[in-house]
Amino acid sequence: MLSRIQRAVLRSRSLRLFRLRQHLLSSLFLRHLPLWVSAILIGLIACLFSFGSAYAHKAFYAVYDRSPYAVLAITPLGLGLSVWLLRRFFSGYLGGGIPQAIAALDPGAKGLREKILTLRAVIGQILLTLIGIACGATFGFEGPIVQVGAAVNYRLNRHLAERHDGAARGIILAGAAASVAAAFNAPLAGIVFAIEEIGHTFEQKASSTMLLMVIVAGLTSMSVEGSYNYFGITSVTLGMRTGWVAVLSCGIAGGLVGAASSRLLLTISSWMPRPLARLRALSPVGFAMLCGLVLAAIGLACDGSTFGTGYYRARQILLQGGDGLEWYGVLKWLSMVISFISGAPGGMLAPSLAVGAGFGLNIASLFPSLPQTAIVLLGMVGFFSGLTQAPMTGFVIVMEMSDSSSMILPLMVSGLIAARLSRMLSRKALYPELAHQLLRRTAAGNRVEAVAVK
Repeated sequence: MLSRIQRAVLRSRSLRLFRLRQHLLSSLFLRHLPLWVSAILIGLIACLFSFGSAYAHKAFYAVYDRSPYAVLAITPLGLGLSVWLLRRFFSGYLGGGIPQAIAALDPGAKGLREKILTLRAVIGQILLTLIGIACGATFGFEGPIVQVGAAVNYRLNRHLAERHDGAARGIILAGAAASVAAAFNAPLAGIVFAIEEIGHTFEQKASSTMLLMVIVAGLTSMSVEGSYNYFGITSVTLGMRTGWVAVLSCGIAGGLVGAASSRLLLTISSWMPRPLARLRALSPVGFAMLCGLVLAAIGLACDGSTFGTGYYRARQILLQGGDGLEWYGVLKWLSMVISFISGAPGGMLAPSLAVGAGFGLNIASLFPSLPQTAIVLLGMVGFFSGLTQAPMTGFVIVMEMSDSSSMILPLMVSGLIAARLSRMLSRKALYPELAHQLLRRTAAGNRVEAVAVK
């Protein structure tokens, strides 16, 4: 029998252990609570952005189906409104989304973070992207959501970000990864995208934070929209013994066209022919409306197939064969370039996959004995990898979004060939170079302000 003193000592020890355990659990929970809240918010925002994008797309086609020539007014006015709002309320805050997230990771970008990772930037990015989609421009929300996710996580975890620059970078990277995972319902693609495309390195300290946010944001999105594959389920295989020619063709074509597209977009972003540059400088809104008029004319010429993000057409090519869309790849590519030139904010991530699907359809016609769906997937990876020089992101994002794990080896080979060829032809990758241009403009603006103060 224990004495009264011994029982009191045991109760005291048990109470201390209980309190210590409660303290540890409470501190760990409270420490990660902002990350949980951020991840849930990112997942919900991604769902709302997805619903808004789909609604804007359907609203545009409802008008188009009733009166096709109405797009000659809707598309120019929509792009003009987007650029006017951008310059009036969000100048310097917005863009494609991915370059802004990459620029925010720069060690010297603390001042820039306070501008592009704000609630104002979140509202502007969502609003203007939806306007662009609603008027039929070739934009997607999957790029802008990257900046939105980074901004939400950064704002809700400022106390961690202010400790040191490494913590801030990890928070931005985790928000970007979570946003991609939630937008595409593809957790692995979110992690790979953040590592290869946004961060370009794997930061060990940020990996656990990134994984936590990707899981929570992905689960939030899945609980709202259910489990689905972005481009549908495609049970298809392609043996390397019989399909290596198609794999090689998609890799080479994707590398050539992707590199040319990247160089063209980078050149346009920093330099344009004098007449166009003068028009854009004198009247940015008028220039955007002119681009909208060209987009409307292209869309009317091909029965409206080039309007919007390209998601529905890519899905149609994958699952229904894409009859009548033989020129879709070229025309969608042209629409993507013109939408970029317009100066309106919007993403190129989903449109680039749609362009790749169109080119894959063209390449598939050269190999009638091989599965068309398999070659379309190869075309998507090839063009995406050639454009971004990020092959791992390319094959993972397509594999996970189409449930085509049996195609992993051909997709890897096609993406690797395209990326290597693209690097040979263009040393500057698209998104990092756009981020560097943003940093240079910011630095130049800061120097001008400093001179003005003096």
